[in-house]
Amino acid sequence: MLIIIKNFWNILLIALMGLFIFILFFHINQIPFASSDESRHGVSALEMIYNHNYIINSWAGQPDMWNLKPILSFLPTCLMILLFGKSILAIRLFSLLCAIFLCNLVCYYTIKKYNIYTAILFISLLFTTSLLIRNHAFRSGDIDSFFILCQIIATLSLATKYDHFHITLAAFFSSLAFLAKSWHALFLGLPFLISYGYLIKSHRFNIKAILYPVICFSLPILIWLGIRYQYDGFAFIKEMVRYDLIKRSSHMIENHIHGWNYFIKILFNNFGLIFLTFIFSIFYSYKYRKKHFLTYDIIIYLSAILSSLLIYSMAKTKLYHYGYTHIILICLVTSILIGRDINKYTRYFIIILSFIAVIFAFTNLHKISSIHLPDYYYQLQKNAYPKYNTLYVPQHIEQNERLAIMVFGNFNYDKIKYGKPISKALVFYRDQGNDNSDINRCHPITEKVTELKNKHDQNEISLFSCKNL
Repeated sequence: MLIIIKNFWNILLIALMGLFIFILFFHINQIPFASSDESRHGVSALEMIYNHNYIINSWAGQPDMWNLKPILSFLPTCLMILLFGKSILAIRLFSLLCAIFLCNLVCYYTIKKYNIYTAILFISLLFTTSLLIRNHAFRSGDIDSFFILCQIIATLSLATKYDHFHITLAAFFSSLAFLAKSWHALFLGLPFLISYGYLIKSHRFNIKAILYPVICFSLPILIWLGIRYQYDGFAFIKEMVRYDLIKRSSHMIENHIHGWNYFIKILFNNFGLIFLTFIFSIFYSYKYRKKHFLTYDIIIYLSAILSSLLIYSMAKTKLYHYGYTHIILICLVTSILIGRDINKYTRYFIIILSFIAVIFAFTNLHKISSIHLPDYYYQLQKNAYPKYNTLYVPQHIEQNERLAIMVFGNFNYDKIKYGKPISKALVFYRDQGNDNSDINRCHPITEKVTELKNKHDQNEISLFSCKNL
């Protein structure tokens, strides 16, 4: 009987993991590029490959001084494209792999340190994070999935043990997180301070406890800065400080106008089940352990969650995906608080939560399956370079349109032009636009294709052939 019960939990965990991986890859080539970090990073990665310059991220052939992210925001995507060619999957593959590794790592960690119940709880809660699965993280070609992975590894390391090695390991992965998303990586300061507090209390603090983490955090960043300095001196890092740190934290830029409680509202509105389960887990663990439920590892996790909420809430510029790391940490600490003290009722609870997770999974699959690529993606592919030497576009095109042009049309930035087409050119034409290229003496080769930007805004796009001018 015990063997049957044990096999049941093992099978349940494996089934949930398989379903999670299936969701990540499902319909992935049919989801249009997002006009956000995914497209910005994708275009830069393609241009870096085209220029054979893997240090400077560029946009439209010029160094990008707006997307002020370090080198690891782009190199993983470059690697995927070099290995697998230009495609939607290649743009998103690194994020998918990071999400799979994150899930497996946390499940392995919780099984080894606690039990299989914590792993099942974690992955079940992960299924309910629909926003992370569908928007700007696990299935997106931006760097958030890798950033979250680095931050979770750093937190797990700090929570495992307060010694030189684990603090140093956490510092190294914090450095990788910085090289992915710059200043976003610094919110883990409070957990580091707590780890040092325990280290001092246990009389194990010495110079190595400071020296090794500082070296492992700063050395990768200094190496990148040293290489970057050869190209544009301190221009990039100055702009990182001025715009990406000071201005984002002190001003509401790019119309991201939200109040101080924005991330609390996101938690209630988009992750309500996770939040309720988190509150239940605190009361449940306190009932079992009284005041001793706050073990060292739980204190680290809670401090990381609190630090993330406070720092991102204090910043004037707020975006929903800034809070993704503390959502994963809430899933993790909830699974530990419930899973480490199991009785028959919590086993029933885990089964019910797993069932709810499957419902979320199929809901996500249904929503994902209803999305399809705009027709102009296919038309660009049919008429890609070198069939046409040049593509003429409106003066303003969206970031996702530029990425689609580069991936499906195979037009690099030096083949994308404005103005009056010359012989053997293709025109990307937006109906009713006032900044289109000249289409006199050109003829349409596609029907007008409606591109839904949102419920109230539509673009009608068509392609024109200008072969005989």
